[in-house]
Amino acid sequence: MKKILVGTFSALLTFSSFAADTGLSPSSLKLMVYKFSVSTDPLCTNPVAVIDNGSSPVEVDFAGGVDLGSGPLEAGTYPCVIVEFNSNIKFMPSSNSTSTNCNSNDYETRDICRSGDSSRLSDGTTTTCTSAGERVAMYISTASTSTTGSDAFNPPTSSSDSAHGFNLAQSLRVTGSAAGKFVVNPAGKVCDDNDAGCDGGPGGTGIGTGSCRLEPPTFTFTQI
Repeated sequence: MKKILVGTFSALLTFSSFAADTGLSPSSLKLMVYKFSVSTDPLCTNPVAVIDNGSSPVEVDFAGGVDLGSGPLEAGTYPCVIVEFNSNIKFMPSSNSTSTNCNSNDYETRDICRSGDSSRLSDGTTTTCTSAGERVAMYISTASTSTTGSDAFNPPTSSSDSAHGFNLAQSLRVTGSAAGKFVVNPAGKVCDDNDAGCDGGPGGTGIGTGSCRLEPPTFTFTQI
């Protein structure tokens, strides 16, 4: 078995900036993570848990270079990632914010699973969001073409699915002595909901609604 490293998050990818808030990034992006799983199937069937924190999620700053941990994994190709986390997320706009609605001194807190939304967890059970702070799963797969406002709480149902999951730019390949690193890049993804450059303008489909919004980060694997 080889090790997959989940963490040491860094901005290794190019990113799209917004018209009004060019290059605005979160200085912190915190999730309470329950489980990290991968699958050899782009449709995310039969996932294998790499890290499992049980019923006690661990807070991870996806923008702060904090490691989530590491775990053993058989050699193979893994085009799907499933992250289970508490639906309440926190982010803080970076200090280069010039927007009056994105305050770099305060955390913005968003519950990203709205009432009535549902999420299929990695064990096959379904969560229906009725209150703040539900356990949900985010599906990130090479089968998904979405980088914005799809239903990320449920797995893709076909190749080139634009309605479910988020796009994974590159599969994890575990061979020989190589280890993989999962990279989350939130750079340039904070925007003012009132700006025309914020995912199509006011009322767009980013993560959370309100005066300051977080668009979905980009995701990939690198070999180390």
